Amino acid sequence: MLFLVTPALAQKIVRTGVDSNAVKTLFFAGLKDKMNEDYPRAIERFNKVLEIDADNAAVHYEIATVNFRQNKLREAEVAIKRATALDTDNVWYWKLLAELYKRKGGMKELLPVFDQLIRLDPENDAYYFDRCNALVLSGNAEEAMKGYEELERKFGDSEALSQARQRVQIENGDGLSKRGLDKLISEGEDVSSLLLAGSVLLEKGQHADALNVLKKAKALDAEAFEVDLAIADVYKGLKKYKEVQAALLSAFGNQEMPAEQKVKIVMMMLTGARSAQLISDATELAKVAMNVHANEPHVAALYGDILFRQGDLKAALDQFESVLETTDQIYQVWEQVLNIQTSLGMYKEAVETADEALSIYPNQAILYYYMALALMHDGQNDEALTNIEMALELDDENGLYLELYGDLLYAKGDKALAVTNWKKAKAAGRDTEILNRKINEKKYIK
Repeated sequence: MLFLVTPALAQKIVRTGVDSNAVKTLFFAGLKDKMNEDYPRAIERFNKVLEIDADNAAVHYEIATVNFRQNKLREAEVAIKRATALDTDNVWYWKLLAELYKRKGGMKELLPVFDQLIRLDPENDAYYFDRCNALVLSGNAEEAMKGYEELERKFGDSEALSQARQRVQIENGDGLSKRGLDKLISEGEDVSSLLLAGSVLLEKGQHADALNVLKKAKALDAEAFEVDLAIADVYKGLKKYKEVQAALLSAFGNQEMPAEQKVKIVMMMLTGARSAQLISDATELAKVAMNVHANEPHVAALYGDILFRQGDLKAALDQFESVLETTDQIYQVWEQVLNIQTSLGMYKEAVETADEALSIYPNQAILYYYMALALMHDGQNDEALTNIEMALELDDENGLYLELYGDLLYAKGDKALAVTNWKKAKAAGRDTEILNRKINEKKYIK
């Protein structure tokens, strides 16, 4: 599985000679939309930046990531190639281009990309391994073996290098013969080699053989979570989902499996999940991860998210607040706490939470919105108006913010301007029954 990292804040987003305030405002609003998976709006904002600064590499990169997430590979490729042309020394741009070619299966196109990554980070052996793997998959095993020789000269011999060479030898043939397979299962004593063989067999569609090899590996080392994950992949290929879950539960119950890896797997299961069984399985895995990693805040936040999805707001709030007692550096948790507090009518608590969150994240428009919403319901309309204006300075086309702005203007007695902003909210894409009634009846409605 490939997991992309998109460190937007590490990029140079404003170039000299352009309207820096407009670029920053639109750029960060686009990032917010991307995080909320509002991809059309994110693309719209990023394109507005390009109208101001057509050669902004960071924006081309963000457009590429949004298209990549939606599997719009042609559009993503155009954008990321533009980013790499504008800034040849940004390793993250080349990494995304590599991920794109991997998804497309463009092994030959991958080779010059890895050349660039090696140029930028020559001490990272992973790029050399990836380049050799691309050579193998493009049918050039001989060049791959030469690449492994270069790896050994530069970094020395290693178990990973030995396994990679073994993999090429297996790949270069027709997989494992029946005799070779039987020998491996009966005599094999090295778990790493068995894992490698299982992986190759799975790639070749030999599911039953892969399962037999991996069961032997499991018998040798029952605590190897990597074997459980590989077995889960085999069962997934066989569409035996109960067995997939059993293998994952075994892996998740292992302290040695990194908490971060568990969080990623559960989030992948939940993303776009429509199957009640899949959601149930993800919840079960999250509970196991919680038991194993009781002090890991990202695991606790994950379980809070599941509780929230299930509609158990009070339990989710307790979970998220326990995370904030451990760390204040998981931004999404602040948003979730504010969302729940305002939903439950805990407005005084929400004001305190928003104030603390804004001291850490002063450029997040949604935090000002929650502050304004809580202040309004707490009868502090003047302070609420100031905060919603701050939100609109950061994101002036957000329908949710414009509607609340209209509500506050109405409360202040400016009914005509209130209706104007409600109409702006509707034009921005917010279309609810209550908003339509406010516009039609020209009055505030709770």
